[in-house]
Amino acid sequence: MGITRGRNFVYVSADMVHRYISGQTNAGKTTLAQTLMEVDFLRGRKVVEIEPALEAKNERAFMNLPNDDDVMLEVLNKYFHLEPRPFKAIVYSPATRKYRAFMKNDEGIRSKFYKSLKITEPDVVDLIPAIFPGGSIERLIINKAYKKYTEEIRPKRKERSISEFLEVFEEVGKEANFSSFTLLKLEYIASVLHSNGEYKIDEILKKKDEISVFTFTFIRDPLERYLWAMAILNIIYDRWEYLKRKEDILSFYVADAHLLAPKKKKDMIDTLARYQERMKQNLQVYSRISRGKGLLWTFDSQEFDDLDDVVVAQCQERFIKRMRNREVADRLKLDHTELRRLDKKFAYFDDGYMVKKILVRPPMSRKARSGEFLPIHFIKEYERWENEEANY
Repeated sequence: MGITRGRNFVYVSADMVHRYISGQTNAGKTTLAQTLMEVDFLRGRKVVEIEPALEAKNERAFMNLPNDDDVMLEVLNKYFHLEPRPFKAIVYSPATRKYRAFMKNDEGIRSKFYKSLKITEPDVVDLIPAIFPGGSIERLIINKAYKKYTEEIRPKRKERSISEFLEVFEEVGKEANFSSFTLLKLEYIASVLHSNGEYKIDEILKKKDEISVFTFTFIRDPLERYLWAMAILNIIYDRWEYLKRKEDILSFYVADAHLLAPKKKKDMIDTLARYQERMKQNLQVYSRISRGKGLLWTFDSQEFDDLDDVVVAQCQERFIKRMRNREVADRLKLDHTELRRLDKKFAYFDDGYMVKKILVRPPMSRKARSGEFLPIHFIKEYERWENEEANY
């Protein structure tokens, strides 16, 4: 995935390690993550990605096209002796009204690359205790109601329903003098997450021949996008160990991870703050114990020190892109002026033994260019490639 100044190839570990990519906006983090996805995919790992960013991009759809960037092609051919090629990436979305409007005029292209998610009522019932952002007393009542409902009333998972669970919660809550506002929050979360689409996450995780991307482009509200990011992350974490074979490895990419496990106040957003605290608690646990489950994380964030310390401490391979932070340069024993001016083709790679500057292999598959993040941009680009006489 890279080459040193001495023309030696650099490989990411084949062992079970978490990774961390940090760098300023437009420093090449997303491009590097795409290269790592290609490496993991070619190694036979299951690759999934979520992007909780509030702008909710659609970049990974472009992986279905070969790289056509002149500068990247020159590096691919000259230093890595590789030809550009597409990778199979399928984009999954909650079945929102906006998604259905996009799919309405499908002529076969959209349904080839875009699929709808199915989140059932039992799924939502299981998710509520995991993502509810309230205080400890509220969560105590929710967990008590969940235990009573799942163990005494509906031990068979497929028979569980949201409305029935909320009734049990209300009953348990009255005994503890809970606020009715808690019930309203639960109803809101349940209404956001229920999606009557085509594909269950269990089915998606079994698809080893594709890179599975979860997009929130078709969700208008930023808080709802964030709730969906939390839900999908938790479902995948909970389900993977029951679905995988002994030798299976899941590479889970989380873009803009500082929104899910923020360290700095600047990343705490008013309407999301309580959910962010809840998700950070989850990720602190997940990153510590997930290697034993065959689940590896690759996080990316904008600064070296804006992702939660507990999460970062679990990452044995770290990539540092262009940054202005002098303290980071001093810590890594780098020239801070060089770190500030670092070209997006390069990164510093810290594998736990030494820090080395590498020329990063560009992706073989197409990357979205600036401003090309909407689904319609990918459709137009795909049609252009299909219509070209001499393409790859």
